[in-house]
Amino acid sequence: MITLPGIDVSAFQGSPGQWKGEAGKIAWAAVKFSELAPGSPYTSPDALADWAALHAMGCARVAYLFGHPSAGVAETVDLFLSALRPVLTDDDGVALDLEVSDGRSPAEVAAWALDVLRLLEQDTGRKPYCYTFTDFALEGNCAGLGGYPLWIADPNHPAGKPAVPGPWKTWAIHQYADAPVDRDVAAYPSLDAMRAAMGKPAPKTAPRPEEPMLLPAGQGKIHPVAFRNGDTKIRFFPGATSGTELRVEFDGHTVTEVMLSNGAQAVDIPKGALGCRVTRADPGLQDVGVVTF
Repeated sequence: MITLPGIDVSAFQGSPGQWKGEAGKIAWAAVKFSELAPGSPYTSPDALADWAALHAMGCARVAYLFGHPSAGVAETVDLFLSALRPVLTDDDGVALDLEVSDGRSPAEVAAWALDVLRLLEQDTGRKPYCYTFTDFALEGNCAGLGGYPLWIADPNHPAGKPAVPGPWKTWAIHQYADAPVDRDVAAYPSLDAMRAAMGKPAPKTAPRPEEPMLLPAGQGKIHPVAFRNGDTKIRFFPGATSGTELRVEFDGHTVTEVMLSNGAQAVDIPKGALGCRVTRADPGLQDVGVVTF
């Protein structure tokens, strides 16, 4: 398995000048931004300097909050994002550090963590990591969190070969050592792949209609149409005369009959079809527009 070396730091490691030498050559790092114990909000004084240093080093970045299940979900996330949002970019990752119960039951801890992860995902537009350790997860504190990528603390196994506790079946980041800094590996084939996986997905844009191809008027006229990679539908625009009838044959598939009596009609392109033949089944006097998307 290909892995990327990284570390995670907090104010305990000091300023970037103090931990960079110990870190050595890394591809990414995680930075603690906040911790909300009841009545005791904390924002790391070194987080912004760490964040800027990682950018200057060309490293990928993960921001994390240390979770206290006895604190409010919204307040926990708000404190974190108030510090992070001004410097968060689309290819940065976020994470919840889940390793204390604050006296809550495993079911309560798991429900709290799920609410935090969901709110982080909603507010940042990306799927957060969940950091935890094996015994804590096995106690049931992580039930229902398997839909979020696992960042597992497991110093008892070699780098890249952690034990994976339920509910997870695989891992994304393995923290395998904690001295002199916390050392991690991330299970991605490249830095670009890690950024793409943990960052905010690019917005999907609706297909822009192209200038339609024209199917000539006249019964029996045949028009071949080639599909582009990614096309899933073909749309027909009738001429001024309603009731236009078409026969569409997708690369030898069953012929599809299309009646353009109620405006434009779209037809699904069968999987694997590279093109089709459209035949006029009526003697209509108007051209028909054809667009694929």
